[in-house]
Amino acid sequence: MKNLGKATVAAALLATGVSPVLAATENKTEVKSNKTAAESSSKKTSSPESSKASSSSEASKSSSSAASSSSKKAAKKSAKKSTKKAAKKSAKKSTKKAAKNTKKVAKKTTKKAAKKAAKDTKKAAKTTKKLTKKAAKNTKKAAKTTKKSTKKAAKDTKKAAKTTKKSTKKAAKNTKKAAKTTKKSTKKAAKDTKKAAKTTKKSTKKASAKSTSASSTSSAK
Repeated sequence: MKNLGKATVAAALLATGVSPVLAATENKTEVKSNKTAAESSSKKTSSPESSKASSSSEASKSSSSAASSSSKKAAKKSAKKSTKKAAKKSAKKSTKKAAKNTKKVAKKTTKKAAKKAAKDTKKAAKTTKKLTKKAAKNTKKAAKTTKKSTKKAAKDTKKAAKTTKKSTKKAAKNTKKAAKTTKKSTKKAAKDTKKAAKTTKKSTKKASAKSTSASSTSSAK
């Protein structure tokens, strides 16, 4: 506690611009001066008479003690006042500095955060623009592919329908031709059958006539 008191006094003296060593030296010098002055006074007032000398010595001692006590009291009061003043000044200065630093840090942090947020927003907007552009490009490409596929499908369907029509027409023609050929063949076969039957009839008649003639000739003999 004693050291703390000394340190506080030293801090107070430093805050007021007074060196603690100088202040201590001045106090000691003042006490020494008072003591020397008292002794000097004591010597000057000394006389052969022992009662007078004793009285002067006591007065000198009393004066020196009073001066020392007064000096100590004044130094203590001054130190206390200076400490209080220095502490108040130091606290005010620290508070002001702390407020300034807080404001500075807050300003710096806010500025940095705002800058970062703006940068992030710009980056996000750029990314969104890029993605939108890519999506639009892909949609256009897909639409183009779909159009191309639809066109090809329509062309293939038309071609298939044309081929089917052609095949159906050819099949119908072939069926008609086959039917005509069958009819012609049937007609020819009927004609041939009729002709063969006529020939057979004629041959049978001729054979019968020849047999009758042979029989008649045999009877005549």
